[in-house]
Amino acid sequence: MQNFKKIVLKIGSSLISENKSLSYKRIKELSEQVVKIIKTDKEFIIVTSGAISQGQNLLNIKNKPKDLDLLQALAAIGQQQLMGMYENSFSNFDVLTAQVLLTHDDMNNADRYLNAKATIEKILKLGVIPIINENDVVATDEIKFGDNDTLAAMVANLVGADLMIILTDQNGFFDKNPDLNKDATLIKKCNIAEIEVSDYDSNSKSKFGTGGFTTKIKAVKIAAKSGTTSIVASGYIKDVLKKIFDGEEIGTIFLPNKK
Repeated sequence: MQNFKKIVLKIGSSLISENKSLSYKRIKELSEQVVKIIKTDKEFIIVTSGAISQGQNLLNIKNKPKDLDLLQALAAIGQQQLMGMYENSFSNFDVLTAQVLLTHDDMNNADRYLNAKATIEKILKLGVIPIINENDVVATDEIKFGDNDTLAAMVANLVGADLMIILTDQNGFFDKNPDLNKDATLIKKCNIAEIEVSDYDSNSKSKFGTGGFTTKIKAVKIAAKSGTTSIVASGYIKDVLKKIFDGEEIGTIFLPNKK
């Protein structure tokens, strides 16, 4: 773990979307851990979900709508609050954050791709933590990444990350769907090349998120293309990031093939 210098951390909606006070508490706890880790000569890029769900919280909408216009409106309303939580949390430790909103076009267009890469790298050199989310306000069904697991993986490719950590409400990768099988066993370590997405049918979703575990496997495969090691773990574990960087066996670690 000590050799990983550039880390992409993806924080799922389910961890920070239950209510305003709990969302802020979780973000603050994770922020404190990130600050301690970056003092050991590491860089963090955070990919966060939660703009739409925060919009739901503000307007007291319990069930996630399906109408695209309403989803985009909720994203616009919730994004400001979401970023405010990160800004306030990191300001407690005198660390600045920068908002970066990306769309699929930013990854497909060469000039925009290189510009996004240069901007994120400059933000890191300034000692500021980039907080990245998909630009849901302008994205449509046809160009959406589909989930922020994929976005995190593409960002890992973009910046050449050494490690991608996906924090979710699940404990890691199991040999079978743990929601349906009580005898499911957690796989602590595996080579991502040995995993076929089509062989794994766990596509359960949280009430706030857009992706199940299958999307996480796909994301890990994308990140592995640039030699990025990945860890999928539960964000509900106390001091989860500290424990990961202390070398504890938390969640599942996915080893890539040669870069």
